[in-house]
Amino acid sequence: MSAPRFLNVFLRGRHIGELRGKDLRLSFQYDSATVAEYGAGSILLSLSMPVRRKRYEGPEVYNYFDGLLPEGQVRAHLASQNNVSTPDAYGLLTVLGADCAGAVQVLPPEVEPEAPLAAAPMTEDQVTAAVESLPTWELPEGFLVTASLGGVQSKVLLTRLADGWAWPGRGAASTHIIKPAPTDAAIPLLLPSEHWALSLAAAAGLPAASTSMETFGSRQAIVVERFDRSDDGSRLHQEDFTQALSLPSSSKYEGGLAARSRLGQIAGLAAPFTRSADAFHCDLLRAITFNLLIGNGDAHSKNYSLSLGDNGEVRLAPLYDVAPTLLLYAQSVNAGHAVNRQIRLPYITLEHLVAEAVSWGLGEDAARNTTEAVLHDAAEAAADVPAPVDLEFLQDLIPKRASQLLAGGTAGRTL
Repeated sequence: MSAPRFLNVFLRGRHIGELRGKDLRLSFQYDSATVAEYGAGSILLSLSMPVRRKRYEGPEVYNYFDGLLPEGQVRAHLASQNNVSTPDAYGLLTVLGADCAGAVQVLPPEVEPEAPLAAAPMTEDQVTAAVESLPTWELPEGFLVTASLGGVQSKVLLTRLADGWAWPGRGAASTHIIKPAPTDAAIPLLLPSEHWALSLAAAAGLPAASTSMETFGSRQAIVVERFDRSDDGSRLHQEDFTQALSLPSSSKYEGGLAARSRLGQIAGLAAPFTRSADAFHCDLLRAITFNLLIGNGDAHSKNYSLSLGDNGEVRLAPLYDVAPTLLLYAQSVNAGHAVNRQIRLPYITLEHLVAEAVSWGLGEDAARNTTEAVLHDAAEAAADVPAPVDLEFLQDLIPKRASQLLAGGTAGRTL
């Protein structure tokens, strides 16, 4: 079956424009009613594509919509299942665009958005089979994969109802991500450490995704409550930093040392649309400080996101995909983003953090106070957040790393 001539783009269930093209050549145009209501220059879908009458035809279109799709082997498997080429974002969105990150849906012309909770109930055995079969999918008849989420790890997107799990087919909004431990995991205990790190962040007062560890048959998995879904299951909009900066997903790690850091670009790009630029900068600094403290070597541009309100306000999204990778695996040294021109986690100090934030326009005293508060609060909270079996050392190591950073040095990876 050939791909449709265009795909309708919906935001929060409302039509906002059309996507056209094939493979790497995509174009997007807001519809006239959307331009009239929101006004040119307003932020609706993405910071990289403000509302305007003229059609978007540059790399920002492919990078944004491709960023809604998974990466690596997961993407290749889905492409093979649906008889499209792996780079063909348009073809993949034709079948996977019904439920994406944020409040966006990309649908063929004959398909309308479904009610947020119009999901098909699943039995316990069906849920277990779906999780155990990853990275492929062994699904009951009629259960098609119509949802998409970025990232390289295999995961199942499900909707949690009052009486159990449901399959978010036909455009229903998934509410949870179930991510089992990979069978060939390079970093042992990664998922339990992620659950602990996010629990620590919340205990230290940082907005963070809510998680739990559960077992599905033979697979242990982290279950993540989606922060881009409201209590009633409706969609809340967000985009990750690669989409906001019009970067391909393959460039999620900051490579060279550009004149202006990616963090600085985000700080400057988002500031005009925030309620308070200084408050946004402090929120961003808190997140970066916490990821340094726990030794997160996976804090790249797809693991930070922005929440985009219907009123155009931009806020930093809660922390997610946060884990102390450096403390579990010595080679995980990439900070993901350059911090005052330093990209390697073991060499970043409190002074790097302060200087980076000052380069965004935050005052030095505010930057230092913000950074120190995160280190103090997380060190204190570590004693009260029980670590999983074989990870108990983290409760002592995190306070030690905080002390080392507060003293002006770098943070060690062992006790």
